[in-house]
Amino acid sequence: MPVTHDCHLDPCCTDSGIAKILETIPLESIKAKPPAQKRHERVYTNNIPRSELLKLLEDPDGDVWIALHEIEDTPILRHVFREMASALRESLPAPYGKVTLCTGSLFISRGQATTPYHLDYGSNLLLQLRGSKHFLAFSPNDPELVPKQSLQEFFGGECNPPSLKYRPSFDQKALILDLEPGMGLYMPSTSPHCTETRTRELSLTISLSFVAPRVDVLRRSILFDARLPDFTFVPVAMKCAVVAFYENLLHALGGNEPRHKSFKPLAH
Repeated sequence: MPVTHDCHLDPCCTDSGIAKILETIPLESIKAKPPAQKRHERVYTNNIPRSELLKLLEDPDGDVWIALHEIEDTPILRHVFREMASALRESLPAPYGKVTLCTGSLFISRGQATTPYHLDYGSNLLLQLRGSKHFLAFSPNDPELVPKQSLQEFFGGECNPPSLKYRPSFDQKALILDLEPGMGLYMPSTSPHCTETRTRELSLTISLSFVAPRVDVLRRSILFDARLPDFTFVPVAMKCAVVAFYENLLHALGGNEPRHKSFKPLAH
């Protein structure tokens, strides 16, 4: 769903604002990937030293793809994420918009930078703050785009499900947007998407990702069916109760790190 906003007018989007953000981000939150990955390739990122990051950003002719993760409580950005969370709570029905656990990301790209076709665990409110980005978003409810096997792999721990394959024909089913400052997008959990930057101007995109009740119902139902394929007839509520009990038991015994462990309450 396309959205509009005025967050692009915030001082954090200026060169000095970006510099302040980069000064305060923990090193482990800074990720980079080869900019020229194709839509059908698997997404993978690596840590990058702060000094290398600054060199990339200072080169106006270089292609760049950088992600800053878990930055929702960064002082210069905290108020932006609070406003995004407030807007979600006010505009979305409870099964979709119960923003309790969330995480924030800032994507910096330039040149021929691309993000391959992939899924995210959380639902996302994504806003374009600076520059432009070509964005393709797809329905999470289309089994051709997101096969059940892909969901089983994804919820089973595969960030890049081997069975999730992009085909050019999928573009006919895409919501295609050329995002400019002041534009944005809301995507439910597991909505496939991919992006291209295409310009020499620096692109800045902010994302608030949150765990809605609906995704936990989907995840537990999918995991139940994967483990007990002969019992798919069991009501969804019972599937969720069984898996929730199992997960809580494992967690009490010291195991079972939650898939959404990076998601935390938004600081006030």
